[in-house]
Amino acid sequence: MKKYGLIGHPISHSKSPELFRAAYPDADMTYDLIDETLFERAYNRFLEEYDAVNVTAPFKGEAFRRVDVADTISRELLAVNILKKQGGKIYGYNSDFWALKQLLAPYADRSQRPQVLVIGCGGAAKAAALAALKLKMAVRVANRDFRKAREFCFTGGGMIPLRLEQVPGQMAGTQILIYAIPVKIDMLDELPLTGKVVVEANYKDPCLKERCAAEGITYLSGMEWLAGQAVSGYELMTGIQPDAERVKACCAQL
Repeated sequence: MKKYGLIGHPISHSKSPELFRAAYPDADMTYDLIDETLFERAYNRFLEEYDAVNVTAPFKGEAFRRVDVADTISRELLAVNILKKQGGKIYGYNSDFWALKQLLAPYADRSQRPQVLVIGCGGAAKAAALAALKLKMAVRVANRDFRKAREFCFTGGGMIPLRLEQVPGQMAGTQILIYAIPVKIDMLDELPLTGKVVVEANYKDPCLKERCAAEGITYLSGMEWLAGQAVSGYELMTGIQPDAERVKACCAQL
């Protein structure tokens, strides 16, 4: 029996086991939550027990540093959300990027070059920023720790770092707002969102979902993001194409 799972902390709220069962309803495979406070313990459990695992916060950067072979996107992000054993080596992939690229693709317009503002600079935020950049969008990344945003934008190239307090002044020219901070920041309720596309990474406790629904604002939820990365990620992990429609339906019900 093939064994898969998710490493991270805390992850008791994760919907990944339900999505995996929806993706492969009749397969002889298991999917577990591997909740460890220390990366080394989670990684050793992967090595000892599992064929492949998803990786979530706060371990994506540490996981990248432990792979033998990383795909191109993971090398640009310095983060992976998939670890897989293959041919005696550990491979790393980043399906967060592919999910966001697919989600943002309908809004890409190379002639107009949409202005994207990413709030946050964690693993999900970086994947979103890089996906937008690859779609030829103009990307700015705002973060409380400006040095972290500056380092990422310098490494990735073609992106502009901002301090968090600069966000209100950037909203007028923003067409797509990507909110990738897991908690609500003080300024959020005051930001003008009318006419914009809002993408939110957090699916457990979304900060903008209700407001966008009440104001008729186009909203792409963390659940849509989760479904996209699950479909692309599970195929990388197992080598078997998942049932994408069942995964999307499962997300809609969670």
